[in-house]
Amino acid sequence: MKDHFIKKIKIQGPISISEYMAEAIWAPKVGYYDSENSIGKKGDFITGPEISQMFGELIGVFFTECWKINNKPQPIYFIDMGGGNGTMMKDILRTINKIAPVFFKSLHPYFLENSKTLQKRQQQVVPNSNFINDIEKIPPGILFLTANEFFDCFPVHQFVKLNGHWHERLIDLDDKNKMRFIVSKRPSKYENVLPDNYTEGEICELPSSLIQTVNDLAKRINQSGGVLLIIDYAYEDKEPYGTLQAVKNHKHINPLLSPGSCDLSCKVNFKLVSNIAKQAGSNIKGPISQKTFFENLGINIRSKQLIKMNPNKKSEIIDAANRLTSSKGMGNLFKVMTISNKNFKVPEIF
Repeated sequence: MKDHFIKKIKIQGPISISEYMAEAIWAPKVGYYDSENSIGKKGDFITGPEISQMFGELIGVFFTECWKINNKPQPIYFIDMGGGNGTMMKDILRTINKIAPVFFKSLHPYFLENSKTLQKRQQQVVPNSNFINDIEKIPPGILFLTANEFFDCFPVHQFVKLNGHWHERLIDLDDKNKMRFIVSKRPSKYENVLPDNYTEGEICELPSSLIQTVNDLAKRINQSGGVLLIIDYAYEDKEPYGTLQAVKNHKHINPLLSPGSCDLSCKVNFKLVSNIAKQAGSNIKGPISQKTFFENLGINIRSKQLIKMNPNKKSEIIDAANRLTSSKGMGNLFKVMTISNKNFKVPEIF
């Protein structure tokens, strides 16, 4: 896609980071998520569900508890937003079927997925699943939704504080037709809605499409009942250098180097997500660390069970559990939050 962006910039001038991310990730056939090998050990990056079956299993336990403490409602529309290879959904459904078969029978599994490539994989892994490609197409009824590493791929606008004003960070070409970051000459039209607690040269990110999506989801949950579980990279109170990153072959690379063939993402501002959902009238629990979330759900007990059943894989199981909960790794880097209907109870693990 590099040639595409070079031609585009030559014709229309500098483009926003948001526009660049959206096309590089989601463009049909040529965008990153329509590529054949993006997720997993053989791909460019690995997600929690691909590290260990315990990831999906414990989320299955969480949703089963949600179902029980809310008087076992049915039917339930269970929707995995951006479900990757389908691994997490498979592990969640297997667990629910084992510990609460009545709950399992009331479930209607859906993937919210735009990528035709990923849809094919998901269909193979979860044969009885359904597919939608738009939040507005979510069926009416009680919703249990998961969003694991879903919001981090939403495009962001970046702004730089210069001379007391916010200027948008853009992508342009140098004299050798190589893409580079520049800053707009004029202050941004979004200046009035951007924060004041930044100093000269610091970067602020505005995920406009995420704001709209969270608002729509919160209103939908308020109407139908249910809960959304979010697990993702967490934006700190302030990220003065921005959080845009590109990953290829499990290594970080220049985000402008290989559009369409590397994963682009930004950390999720959980405080922003929480404020949007609260304004829409939803209840919020968290965020808490992924470490706390899984430990409260019993990852230590589950890992011991797996070791007992698979003693020859002891080191592998211990390593996987550590990767999910390590304070120096995913355990603190990832945060967990729920958005729920005000009449819907959420387990006290938060």
